[in-house]
Amino acid sequence: MAHWDINQLFRKYQVRLRHFVQKRKLAWYTADDIVQDTFLRIVATPTLPDVKYAQSYLYRTAQNLVVDHFRRERILKFVPDAEKSLEFMASDDPLPDQIAWSRQELRQLQAAINKLPSPTREVFVLARLEGKTYVEIGEKLGIPPQTAFSRMVRALTLLRDETRPGEKN
Repeated sequence: MAHWDINQLFRKYQVRLRHFVQKRKLAWYTADDIVQDTFLRIVATPTLPDVKYAQSYLYRTAQNLVVDHFRRERILKFVPDAEKSLEFMASDDPLPDQIAWSRQELRQLQAAINKLPSPTREVFVLARLEGKTYVEIGEKLGIPPQTAFSRMVRALTLLRDETRPGEKN
């Protein structure tokens, strides 16, 4: 995985990229946003090519962001009131059937947790719901951390078998 010095690249290419973007008939403040977004994308990209391709990668990313900007602009032209444009975009809220399915799955999981043997359930609740480590669980329950770990493995196995019967090993 290549490592790029983003600060150095920013100092070297920021002005050039802004001119490149402004040539696409964009306002200076939009060009600044796109240049900033270009570098944010680079920072967020987990795998980058070799640094010798940095310039072309930056320009391609900026060009793609310009294209995205113009696509959004075209969409906004179809909306009578641009301020209300967000109402026409897809919502990330779950659909009613997804909510119902999730609630059903949660009830099944709760029933499966309730069926666990008491010592196993206690370790599961402490580890997964309260975020305790096996050492902390061991100290609280007066058992070795290895026993807490073993009970957790047992709890997860029983829960998997109960909630997803077709996935047994």
